[in-house]
Amino acid sequence: MAHLLEEYAKNLGVKISNPISKDHFFPLTFTKYITISQIELEESKSYPHYELVLNLLKPFLDRAKIKVVQLGGKSQIRGVDIALNLTFKQQSYIISNSLVHLGSDGVLSHLASSKNIPTVNLFGNTFPAANRPIFSSPSLNINLSPEWDKKPCFSGNDPTRQINNIRAEVIAQSVLNFLKIEKEEINFKTKHIGNAFLQSSVEVIPTSFHPIKLAQNQLLLVRADYGIESNAFMEYCSKYKVAISSSQLIQPAILEKIGANVGTFFLFLDSNWKEDIPSSYFKLIKNLNIELVFLLKDETKIFEARNRYFDIPVRPYNLDKEAPCTVGEGTKFLSGLRLLEGSKEYLSYAHWKKGLDSNNQVLDTPEYWRELDHFYIYESD
Repeated sequence: MAHLLEEYAKNLGVKISNPISKDHFFPLTFTKYITISQIELEESKSYPHYELVLNLLKPFLDRAKIKVVQLGGKSQIRGVDIALNLTFKQQSYIISNSLVHLGSDGVLSHLASSKNIPTVNLFGNTFPAANRPIFSSPSLNINLSPEWDKKPCFSGNDPTRQINNIRAEVIAQSVLNFLKIEKEEINFKTKHIGNAFLQSSVEVIPTSFHPIKLAQNQLLLVRADYGIESNAFMEYCSKYKVAISSSQLIQPAILEKIGANVGTFFLFLDSNWKEDIPSSYFKLIKNLNIELVFLLKDETKIFEARNRYFDIPVRPYNLDKEAPCTVGEGTKFLSGLRLLEGSKEYLSYAHWKKGLDSNNQVLDTPEYWRELDHFYIYESD
């Protein structure tokens, strides 16, 4: 595939020449640093795992006293030392003194190339051959792309988010190779990235009340189906915007007290559920503007339940999943799920069931694999 710049030059009848950029001084309190840029306006070029990349690099950067400067972006990447929103000329000055530039393909990667700064470039919506940095030696550019699902989307929006599949350890190792500060390789290998890993979920088992810090507008899922103490349950539902999962109906008087804070009520229907739910209960749920969803663990009963409650969503729950990788002593995971009970925090239901708080070892159990979509599984010695 031809490079975009070569196509422009051919069609316009001009020659490709090195761009000239004017630098405007911007002061920094350190001299050794790498730069990183995040393109947030184009979702297909926005890489979500930079925090993990920086976590892998941090021990090496700290020993070499190298800082990380973020250029642009609406939100600061966790792990950078400073985030700057500067003019293009000021960005040009910062990049001209950088040891390495890391970011998705775009203007800053080409700017770094024009200044012979080593670049690690991520491609999420086009082939590297079409927009790789062209102004410096190929030895100064590492171009990384995912294993394409047939081909890139060639669009600002990618429904499959293919850029997410570029491995964090490959990016970190590429930066480290340019820095040449240590010969050791990064001890990390991605085994699985769950589809819901980046969707932070907080669940609480209401057996005792402890205040919880939530992100703005984040819902708290109250797992009354795991355990419940009435006072703790009421306090969580009174102080937070919540969704509730329960294996029993919540009494109407209680619903009326907490209804303003309840968005969704997930009710588990046992396969032997015999008692009809009175029509007055459905009317109360509707009046309180609560979304009612029935969950069934027995998938064979789905159609029967849907026929019985035809106007209420009935969904399967906790369907068994196969392990995506072998599990050894070095197999660990990050979790997009936080399961809280009292003052303790667990990374999965399986860890809570075994009493393993603050533990990130993968458990080879059916309960663990059912929540696979929330996990980033990796190997590390």
